[in-house]
Amino acid sequence: MTEPSDVPEAPEPAEPWRRLDGRMLLIHPLETLVRFLPALLAIFVARLGSQGDDRWELIALPLILAFGVLRWATTRYRIGDGQIELRRGLLNKQTTTARLDKVRAVDLTARLHHRVLGLTRVEISTAGSTHDHLVLDSLRIDAARILRAELLHRAESVDPSVTGLPAPTGEPVPEGEVPQDAVAASHPVEEELVRLDPAWVRYAPLTVTGLAGAAAVVAFVSQVLSRYSEERTVFRDGASWVAGLAWWVDVLFVLAVVSFLAVAGYVLTFWGFRLTRNRLGTLHSRRGLLTSRETSIDASRIRGIRLDEPLGLRLAGARRLKVVTTGLAHEQGGGGGGSDWLCPPAPASVVTPLATRIRPDEAAVSGRLTPHGPAARRRRLSRAAVPAVALSVALVVARTVWDWHPAVLTLVPLLIVAAVALGLDRYRALGHAVTPEHLVTRHGSLDRQRVVLDRPGIIGWTVQQSPFQRRAGVATLVATTAAGAQHYDIVDVPVERAYAVLAEVSPELAREFR
Repeated sequence: MTEPSDVPEAPEPAEPWRRLDGRMLLIHPLETLVRFLPALLAIFVARLGSQGDDRWELIALPLILAFGVLRWATTRYRIGDGQIELRRGLLNKQTTTARLDKVRAVDLTARLHHRVLGLTRVEISTAGSTHDHLVLDSLRIDAARILRAELLHRAESVDPSVTGLPAPTGEPVPEGEVPQDAVAASHPVEEELVRLDPAWVRYAPLTVTGLAGAAAVVAFVSQVLSRYSEERTVFRDGASWVAGLAWWVDVLFVLAVVSFLAVAGYVLTFWGFRLTRNRLGTLHSRRGLLTSRETSIDASRIRGIRLDEPLGLRLAGARRLKVVTTGLAHEQGGGGGGSDWLCPPAPASVVTPLATRIRPDEAAVSGRLTPHGPAARRRRLSRAAVPAVALSVALVVARTVWDWHPAVLTLVPLLIVAAVALGLDRYRALGHAVTPEHLVTRHGSLDRQRVVLDRPGIIGWTVQQSPFQRRAGVATLVATTAAGAQHYDIVDVPVERAYAVLAEVSPELAREFR
């Protein structure tokens, strides 16, 4: 009979730390040099008027390159004990840790120089605020995809030379080799939900974001040209030629330039867009012309979808689709660089069926909504009319007191008509609905949004009333969630209806409002 041993079992060895890909030695020093380039140029310009022979910029250059090498050498990561750890720094060491069950999304971003070397930047978004994320810059593409599969799906058969997890057979995997089971884990069976049609670029100039970005570029270039026109004959002659054109030609020219820039931005951001879903329900998108970006979102983290219909897209019969989920690092920005895109601006006949496939609730995605009544309509009209009336009075005063051109008075009826049209359109946009699985809210005119929010994802409510809302007998019902914008509003709904919605969706929370 064997005597029980008093010798304690040896603890399992900790997982070894892993380095980033060695090819980043070609990138980190260059990125560091670009970051310090303004300082180097300042030193160089300051030296032009100096009589000394010291070349401080030549001394700083190797130091900057050495700093880039040090950045790679002091960055390590590992996965073990249910968490991922990232350690960096030499004198001031910093260790960032995230639990695997808190991982919400994984982004793979490859700029042009990354793509040349076959590398990608991995950004791991976790629960909490949009700033809670870890960045691995960079891994080889196949290694990054395997790491993404492990983080999102808890795959057991993953290459330890890539992620630091034990090999499935207990045998070490040769460096640089990727086993077939790991490759299968990174590429589970997928169904394609949507793929970019190049004809969709026609919608680029119809979005507020695209127009604003293009207009900013045009304004900057015009400022530069106006400055140089005072010093360079060729610019001065060009500016004189443009000024001599008819005003409508100038308008058409500006519209053409803005549209071209908006289309260029659309192509750079969304070229090659493809959205797929695997058998586990994880959504995976891929897009980008020069900088490619891959985003994977675990199905259990999704809390709803958002259908955007800016005025331009709405008039053209188009819309765009985004996801409401937890943990996306760029979700709040709302710009083209966000991770929450499920479909770029595209025809409604494409976007609406796609939304229904992701959230199979046709009543929530495209059904009729409950209007908010006469009080809400009066508030929409008054809020649109007051600024228009104030501006009209100012124009009349300017014509009477300062003898402005009589043509300014023709703007008064146009402003009133536009204000009434805007108010009515904003009222038509107001609406909400409650289905067995979702809460739906819609509002906005120039930038209309329809949000389909999962009822289980709602964690709290707020009933807000301004003095004007109390007088009108309406309120704003705010649904709080941990995903997306963190709160979604049902605007100017009758007070009794607000409490009825609250009680229907969250009866256990409704008791706190009694």
